[in-house]
Amino acid sequence: MGNAGVAGAEGIDAVYHNPALLSASRELALELGLVGASFLLEAEGTARPVVAYPSLSATTIGGLLPLPFGGVLKDRVTIGLGFVTPTDVVVRGRILYPEKPQFLIADRVQTVAVQAGLGADIGYGIRIGGGFMAMAALTGSVTVATDASGRLGTVVEDTLVASFAPVAGASYEFDDYRIGLAFRGVLQGRFNVVIEAENLGQLEIPPLNISGVAQYDPWQISAGFAKVKGALRFGVGLTYKHWPAYPGPVEATVRCEDQPDPTQTCLAPLPPDVDFQPVASPRAGVEYRFGIDEDSHIAARGGYGFEPTPAPEQTGRTNYFDNHRSVFSLGYGIVLGGPGIAFDGYFQAQVLHARSHTQTVADGGEIDTTVDTRGAILGGGVSGRVSF
Repeated sequence: MGNAGVAGAEGIDAVYHNPALLSASRELALELGLVGASFLLEAEGTARPVVAYPSLSATTIGGLLPLPFGGVLKDRVTIGLGFVTPTDVVVRGRILYPEKPQFLIADRVQTVAVQAGLGADIGYGIRIGGGFMAMAALTGSVTVATDASGRLGTVVEDTLVASFAPVAGASYEFDDYRIGLAFRGVLQGRFNVVIEAENLGQLEIPPLNISGVAQYDPWQISAGFAKVKGALRFGVGLTYKHWPAYPGPVEATVRCEDQPDPTQTCLAPLPPDVDFQPVASPRAGVEYRFGIDEDSHIAARGGYGFEPTPAPEQTGRTNYFDNHRSVFSLGYGIVLGGPGIAFDGYFQAQVLHARSHTQTVADGGEIDTTVDTRGAILGGGVSGRVSF
């Protein structure tokens, strides 16, 4: 439904869209699914080829656990869980030179991701909820040194760590309609491997930081309005994304604070400023339910969203390409209420609006060229759910 679920999401979908809506689910549920995406991205006019991006394939797991409280909390609190696991990697992060032509969106999906939330119904049509998102990141060190015999050796240590971000939501329901509001914190997957050289005689090498940000989702606020009862349902929403805090994918290799003499001027090069701008993304979706019996139905869904790019035109030596995107989606749902079984599926096409970059400086030299970027991202998925 075009990602317009902040006010209308149901069941396990509420773990991501708005954890407050988890409290509307009162059945124990388990969901298994498969998702995939392909990247068809083009940049014409560059002196170097654009980096190739592999397709995504991943498994998904979701769960709902209504808490069996009594008294005033009876049938009011539900926990939801969601997991996404790529089939071939735990996390893939590529930190490329700024001059390398690259689309920043394509590698952001290649990571294990976890989300958990708790929703509570506090009465009078008001629901609140909170939780967290987590994803994989990497930290480590490489020590280069000579041993007692004078031979050069290395010791490599790396650790897979988790990066966390808070999530909170609220909703208010009246008649057949609902208003929703959700907040998601900054979710950042950072790679940081420090190379240190020791006991190399008179040769002194400062610590080298092989580091950068492979995945970054800015903090964002989503607001929405939805019709949540009846055969015809719909949802509309708007999401603000605060991209100005994005530090860029590349970090400095040599840091000023690592200089032996703190009064010495650090002449190490710094990565270029990405200068991203805040954006607001509108979206809308519609669903129609065809009744089979009192507890079963078939649903047809569709949606549209517009994702404006936060990235400026690439006029200098950087080639961080990003385009406005129109997101079209279609989906279906089958709910068999008797046995408590449901199936869902969707197809999504993200069309990158054509964009031209007039570059006058690249790789330290003067040039005069135009780079045209365009393309599409095709995705889809299926899932099955059983309720108890």
